[in-house]
Amino acid sequence: MKIKQLIDKAKHELKEAGIETYNLDARLLLCEVLNKDKIYIMVNIDEEVPAEKEEQFLSLVNIRKKKKPMQYILGHVEFMGIDFAVKEGVLIPRGDTEVLVEEALKNIGEEERINVLDLCCGSGAIGLSMAVCRKNINVGLVDLYDVPEEVTKNNIIRLNLENRARFIKSDLLKEIKNDDYKYDVIVSNPPYIKEEVIPTLMDDVKDYEPHTALSGGNDGLDFYKRIISDSESVLTGKKILAFEIGYDQGEAVSALMAEHGYVNIRIIKDLAGLDRTVIGNLPG
Repeated sequence: MKIKQLIDKAKHELKEAGIETYNLDARLLLCEVLNKDKIYIMVNIDEEVPAEKEEQFLSLVNIRKKKKPMQYILGHVEFMGIDFAVKEGVLIPRGDTEVLVEEALKNIGEEERINVLDLCCGSGAIGLSMAVCRKNINVGLVDLYDVPEEVTKNNIIRLNLENRARFIKSDLLKEIKNDDYKYDVIVSNPPYIKEEVIPTLMDDVKDYEPHTALSGGNDGLDFYKRIISDSESVLTGKKILAFEIGYDQGEAVSALMAEHGYVNIRIIKDLAGLDRTVIGNLPG
């Protein structure tokens, strides 16, 4: 079949399967299979696709029809303008989380030498983005599970950050507290969805993204409570703590931070006008 015929076939099947982004997805999948960009696909619509590539493409279309996220199918995603590897077992970095990165970076000078800790790092996108944006940042990336370890280490190598980034396998700050190494800034996008809400999420989220990266317990605050409680023992210098939060958690997380002595606590909204980030610092 020709490129246009294949795209039209895929668009029809994806649309029938209820995929809203059927047009874009069809083109991206073919770009992936042919190892070409979207412009090439548009310009060469009458080019015949080799049979083995056609078969590979239609196989990916069938996978997408089952609502598997495109990022997992393609194996990578753009975040902060950087291409990160992802796979099932890590949360897919989303544009909303860029608010957390940008807000944390406002507190770090271009030439400043500081240590950043990215808790619940998943793919490492938050901490590694900060290291890309500030050449003197050293970053520790913490997660408890094997897939995040694999993906984060892969991204460290992809971004040539072996000298400034390291993965630490730990249950939140458990291992960090036993280390003499301290951090100026802790950033975290922890699991924060209420357990009862998870079954109501979109199919591509609840069926494919890791439950361990979604569930924040009955009230959605389990991880915030643990991180805030333990954070004082590992912070130094700037003593900044910054979280991504759910749209309705700004006041609750701010109150938890205030209870543990944090000051200058701010709630930052995303582009949709929803609460997205809470940031504050310990005095002294």
